[in-house]
Amino acid sequence: MNRALLLCALSSCAIDTLAFKTKAERRNLDCQRLSDVEAAARYPGQVPPPPAKELAGGVGDVLACSTRYLETGERPNRDEAILSSLSTQVTELADSAGAMAPQTTRWHVDAFYPSLPVAQKIAVAARTTLAQRGFIVSDRVPTLAAGDVAFLVTLPQSEVYRIACARSFVTEVLGPDEALLGLMIVDPKETQLHGGVCLRGEWRWLP
Repeated sequence: MNRALLLCALSSCAIDTLAFKTKAERRNLDCQRLSDVEAAARYPGQVPPPPAKELAGGVGDVLACSTRYLETGERPNRDEAILSSLSTQVTELADSAGAMAPQTTRWHVDAFYPSLPVAQKIAVAARTTLAQRGFIVSDRVPTLAAGDVAFLVTLPQSEVYRIACARSFVTEVLGPDEALLGLMIVDPKETQLHGGVCLRGEWRWLP
């Protein structure tokens, strides 16, 4: 069961996201996906307690959103360009990624982008798309040990994702039935998102 809830940062109200009908208004939202249990605990009175079956391990979730203080048009040009085409770019990449793994694969998503709020939007959009396609999607972002991270920062960017993927599998950060979809910009001057999939220790760039 998927439910969408917009939690207003200023008025503490709970309203349906469909009230934000324009692209500009949707781009001014920062969102994160929470389990029903976590959302009910974090926003009492706005999110109803989940059914008993979800307390026992169900898959209900809530999309919690707040309005950015920085309005559209006040962001850097690159961020604005990425966000204006976010849905199209992420959908294409997520669909390509989904075709590379069995339907039973548990997907993790991480976005590598200079602006953390924009990176979060990219990741949420990708998780949502994969979930809409019927895939199992985790909110957990796989994290390597500090020693591995310290080594990776010494490598050229062209090697980082391949080595990180291999280490994630060897150290069991990612299991054989799990995959990571990574989304990023390769050239700091570009506005085109790129993506790659880490599956069973092998990194493959998306077309």
